[in-house]
Formats: sequence, structure tokens, C-alpha cells
Amino acid sequence: MARKKNAGGKKKLPPGVRERNGRYTFRYSVPVVKGGKQTRKQKETESFATVQEAYDAGILIKANKLQGKPIDPKNLTLGQWRDRWLEDYDVERDPAEYTKKGRRTGINSLCNHFGEHTLIKSIDNYEYQGWLNKLKRDGKKRGTITEYHASAKLMFDSAHRKEVILQNPTVGAKVPLIKKTLQEIESGGSDLPKYLEKKQLKHLLNIIRFRGHPQEYELFTILAFTGLRIGELLALKTTDFNELERTLSITKNLTVLSSLRSYSLGPPKNLSSVRTITIGDTVIKAIKDQLAWREQMRHDFELPHDADFLFWSHKYLGYPKSPITVGYRFAKLIKLADLSESITPHSLRHTYVSLSAEAGEDLAVIQAMLGHKNDRITQTVYMHVTEKKRKAAPARFENYMNSI
Repeated sequence: MARKKNAGGKKKLPPGVRERNGRYTFRYSVPVVKGGKQTRKQKETESFATVQEAYDAGILIKANKLQGKPIDPKNLTLGQWRDRWLEDYDVERDPAEYTKKGRRTGINSLCNHFGEHTLIKSIDNYEYQGWLNKLKRDGKKRGTITEYHASAKLMFDSAHRKEVILQNPTVGAKVPLIKKTLQEIESGGSDLPKYLEKKQLKHLLNIIRFRGHPQEYELFTILAFTGLRIGELLALKTTDFNELERTLSITKNLTVLSSLRSYSLGPPKNLSSVRTITIGDTVIKAIKDQLAWREQMRHDFELPHDADFLFWSHKYLGYPKSPITVGYRFAKLIKLADLSESITPHSLRHTYVSLSAEAGEDLAVIQAMLGHKNDRITQTVYMHVTEKKRKAAPARFENYMNSI
């Protein structure tokens, strides 16, 4: 490439090419996320001996931009790729807000361990497995480690697929096994999620009725008698209730990430979670009592917000209740009822499975009510509760045969 000189005697360089101490670089910009907003950062290539080499490097960068490829994959840090991948993940997968929050939590744990400025290409399988092992040593539950690993695997798979890294460090990595303690083995119930027995549930609801705050008895009664997820319940609007058909329409999920006033509504957890469920007299009465309470509040106070939610925040009338606040209050009520403090609002979902199984309901019907087709935890609870019936099956069969 011919080098021309301008009137001042300096070399006229191609656009983007810079000279410094007799060597040449190409200057370009890359997108970065700063303070939650996307901006651009100026960068330069390595220095070259000739103008042509620097200009060729710039042409390659421009070509990668047009093709959607990473501009400088060899020098991407873990933090940089995390930000880019989360943006791509949001567009490509369109996940629910709570799913994105979970992915970010897992990836941030990875970045905290290795350091955000560590080159992503430098992380190998041995070091990655070391991170998983450290999570176990730090006392993380196996379920949490599995979720973190799933998020990291998605991120590294994307980096490998887009040729940012040559080797995927998650390939062959194993979530550490966490063995049961002797006490857990002898108790025989460590694999079961927490749930309440019939008498315990009645006792708890009685405590809530007389010692709980307004809306709480209705809220927890509906949770216990339907098995709804807490986000599904708090997303309910009055139009989702059909008293004539005796149904509730489950079409959305509530997420509150930072402030209650910046809540978001998205689709339920999965496709089978979009459903219309049939409800009984107890739930219908709870809903009608809640509607009456809302009307009284509407009469007495001016609402700062009204999106027609069934349950309202006490602090910001008209806004939905926060799942965090519901969990906090439930813990207080559980303590008042002198029940296990390991019971959470989600435990009422498992309680619904247990009591439905005791009532003789089919597993398929329970799963349809809960909004999933093949959930291991639901099956585990159902099989545990119906074990006594299965053990008595041979005797029932013989009695039937002997009665002929």
C-alpha cells in the first residue's frame, strides 16, 4: 500500500490506523455494559510494524462486526463475556425474570471465584471442577450447585459455539455428590420436601385466621387448597376468577426484583403451567371475602396504583403483594403455630399434593392442577403418601379372591 504524505510532511494513514513510536495500531470501539446501560469503549489492536498489517487487522474487526462475531475473542474477560452472554440469553431464550435472576446469580458466583478480569479462555476443566468442589466445601446445597453449574454450562457452551473459546471447561465436569448423614438415612425422609399433615394445616390456618393480618387468611387458604405457586397467586387479577364456572385462570407470574413498584408480569414457569383450574367452596369464599376487603379499602383510601390485582400490598395499596413480604410473614405465622420453621409458602404446594393423595386423587389430576406434567418432587410426595395403600394391595386382592 503506497504511503502518501500530506502538505505537512506527515504520513496520511487510512481511517482508524494510528502511529505510535514507529509502529501502527487500529483503533475501534466495542459495546460494553456500564451501570446497567450499554455504551461503547474505545480499544486498539496490538501494534504492527507496517500500516498494511494494522489496516488488515481493522478490516477483520469490521468483518466480524458485520457477521455478529466477537470482535476480540482472544482477549475477552470473564466479566465481559458474562455481560454479553446475558444480553444474548435474554434475546435468544426470552426467559422469565426470575430465571434471568437465577442465571445471573450463578454466573456472578463464578466471576467472584475466578475474578471478572480473568481471560475466559484461560479457565480449564480442572479449575472449573475446582469451583464446583469449592461450592460444596462452602456448604452450598447440591440443588444450588446444580443450578449454578447449569448456568455456567449455558454460558460456556455459547462461548464455544461462537468461537470465543476453543475448549469448553464444563465438558465432563460433575456436580459433587453430597452423601446423606446417618441421621438422614435412619429417618428415611430426607428426600422428601417439607409439607404439613392435615391437622397441622388446619391448626396453621386457624392461627392465621385469628392472629394474622388482613388478606393473609384468604391468601394462605388459596395457596393450600390449590397448590398454586406464590408468583402465580400474587399475579392473579379479579378477572381471573369466574364464580359461575368455579374456575381460576392461571396465565401469568409475578416477579419483584428490586422495588415493589417496578414489578413485572410474565408467563408462568412453563407451557403446562398456563391452565384453568376448578376450585371448591372454600377457595370461592376466600376470594369473595378478599374482594369485599378490596372494595372497603377502595372506599376508604385513594389508590396510588390500580392494576386490578386480587391481593394488594399493605404499604402501596393497589400494587401486588411482594413474595418476599409474604415469605417473611409466613415465617412469623409458622412460629406462632409452633410448627417447623423449615416450612415455607412453597411447602403448601407440597402439602396440597400430600393431602390430595391421601384423599385418593389420581397423580395425573394433581399434576394438571399444579401445572406440570412430570415433576419428580410431586411424584416423590405422591408415592410416599400412597405407599400404605400399595402395601395393602395384595391383601385386598386375596380378600377379593377368597370372597368368591
